[in-house]
Amino acid sequence: MVEDGEFLNRIRGLLKIYPRGLTISEISQRLKCNRNSVAKYLEILQISGTVEMQQMGAAKVFYLSQRVPISSLLGFTKEGILVISSDGRIIQVNERFCRMFDQDVTTITGTSYLMLPQEILRAFHFDTYFDSDLETEHTAVVTFTKYDWRRFFKVKYIKTVFDDGRSGLTIIVEDVTLETEMEERLRISEARYRGIVEDQTELICRYNRDGVISFANGAFCRLFQMNHTEALQHSLFEFMHPDASRQIKEGMQSCSPLSPVFESEFEFKLPSGQSRWYHWVSRMLADDNGGILEYQGVGRDITERKNAERELLIKSHAMDSSIVPIALLSMEGSITYVNRAFLELWGYHSPDEVIGLPFKHFAKDIDVSAALFLSQNLLHEDRSGYVYEVDGVRRDGSQINLSVTISGVTGSDRYPICLIAYLYDVTHWVRMVRELEIKDTAIAHSYEGMAIITPDDVVMYANPSFKRIFSRVPDGTMVGRSIEWSLSYYPQIISSIPDIRAALKEKGNFTRVFSDTGEDGSSLVIQVHLSRVFDKTGVHLCTLISALDITSQRTMEESLALMVEQLEGTVDQMGDPTFIISRDRMVVAWNEAMEILTGLNKHEMIGSLKYQEVIRNSNPSLPILVDLFDLSPKELIQIYPQVSRVGNSFYTEAFVPGFHEGKGTYVWAKASPITDTSGRVIGYIQTIKDMTNWKRAVESVVGKTVG
Repeated sequence: MVEDGEFLNRIRGLLKIYPRGLTISEISQRLKCNRNSVAKYLEILQISGTVEMQQMGAAKVFYLSQRVPISSLLGFTKEGILVISSDGRIIQVNERFCRMFDQDVTTITGTSYLMLPQEILRAFHFDTYFDSDLETEHTAVVTFTKYDWRRFFKVKYIKTVFDDGRSGLTIIVEDVTLETEMEERLRISEARYRGIVEDQTELICRYNRDGVISFANGAFCRLFQMNHTEALQHSLFEFMHPDASRQIKEGMQSCSPLSPVFESEFEFKLPSGQSRWYHWVSRMLADDNGGILEYQGVGRDITERKNAERELLIKSHAMDSSIVPIALLSMEGSITYVNRAFLELWGYHSPDEVIGLPFKHFAKDIDVSAALFLSQNLLHEDRSGYVYEVDGVRRDGSQINLSVTISGVTGSDRYPICLIAYLYDVTHWVRMVRELEIKDTAIAHSYEGMAIITPDDVVMYANPSFKRIFSRVPDGTMVGRSIEWSLSYYPQIISSIPDIRAALKEKGNFTRVFSDTGEDGSSLVIQVHLSRVFDKTGVHLCTLISALDITSQRTMEESLALMVEQLEGTVDQMGDPTFIISRDRMVVAWNEAMEILTGLNKHEMIGSLKYQEVIRNSNPSLPILVDLFDLSPKELIQIYPQVSRVGNSFYTEAFVPGFHEGKGTYVWAKASPITDTSGRVIGYIQTIKDMTNWKRAVESVVGKTVG
């Protein structure tokens, strides 16, 4: 049995083959089915709008409908369109309708038409045309009134059948306010009309398809320096540029009784040789049968507006092209315009992303009320604007520093109309200042003594540490004196002045450690470094001198060297392999037993940082405990469960298969930290003991006991 949908498709397919149409009998014969069934399915297709019927004598001829779906036209028509289903629900509406009546597409689509504003319901009387079944189409002109203004709309109500068989109503709305007002004006008496026309400052004339003038008002005649009789001997196109003439002719050809008006803007060539811009409204005048009688044109001089637009365009282009970020603000502080530099500064791509935002969104520290106060002050005195230093955050989250200048823009009456803001990115400058402040503070608080010497060897700056190190110089006498005078209190240093000058001249820098004896007999050790500073052109700007009191460090180094020497002597006397590393993992002791174990002598290892690699390459299973002191107790247990900790020392046992000619060796290892007199760790010592004989003796005794 053939399904209904399949049968409907077969009828549509057959009618595509015969575009001129077929009768019910012809369709029944070709599809080999019952005539009544064909009639029933044709009725369904006709209701849905897919098929249309034409009566030819006694026969009914059916053919496919050539209609275009309303949905495909909604977005391309200048008329407003509203489609309502039989249950009163708005199922389609275009943007033009919404703009006419200040509605939102997404808000009203799907709702009942009764939810529309009362002024729309009063004007359009939807209920009347829903209930009426006398006509499938009706046209009316309605008056729409809202607040204190009135508009006229030409409305066409069309009974509609949808694809699913449901019925509804389609309303097509055309704004005919201008046409209606013009028609009302034309109904005024000829005398009064001519009086009004003659008094108009706008140009008014009538002309045929070729532009030949049949009437011209006084303003038109005065503009072209002719009387009414002379005007009738000219064509309107004579006073236009060719492009404007072509534009008017194309508009005349597009006119129809349903769309009799079109607008254009062009220049008229005046007898003086100058040109003036006019906004021209052309209307087709037709007889009762729709035949074209002539055309009427009304022109308004817009030369000043065009010049202002041109100037505005030039200024706007200048602002858009400016490398300075610029924003125009309303008197309430909202952004109304930004140039390309402003968008680039903040990381935006389109002005639409910024327009309407409050200026505080970008400069939070600027009070708009202060800006308003600024603009009010401009009424009384000339001001260049207020300058603010603010911080900002770009769209990507990066910080910037800005200098913002805001001033008022006033009209011809000196009343403020808006605000203008100029933004300058001073991030680099602020950072330089901050870095300079940080450096100045760091130098002033540095433990290292620093001084700046002018090219003529005068001390122009010395930080507190420099004055502390060279404390023999009388307080307050160092700056402004020659460096030689200051160093004259230190015989060991002043005697090296010739060497210092020679080194600075040859290499540009000088470094040396000086030793001296204080008045109380204590030793003094100072490390001094001097370097010359030049600008980009090679001009000598100054000489920097830095000094560091290393007396304590030198004493510690001597003590440490003595301690290491003593440790090395002790380690060399130990029979078990032993080595010592410093806090920075450098080998400082490597005894004879360690040389025998690894095959590397102490001269190769002392000063080396690669003891781990050497030990592992020599004996892969030999444990290295000195590297475990930086681990936490938890990490030590998790990673090295075979290592025990007793006090500050680590212990472990391991089997080294490479010892004793491949027979293997049991070793016991111990590592401990080495501290100075103040308890500070200065190194680590590790001892490795051969436990093979002891281990095997224990195993032998245990074996005999078990046996």
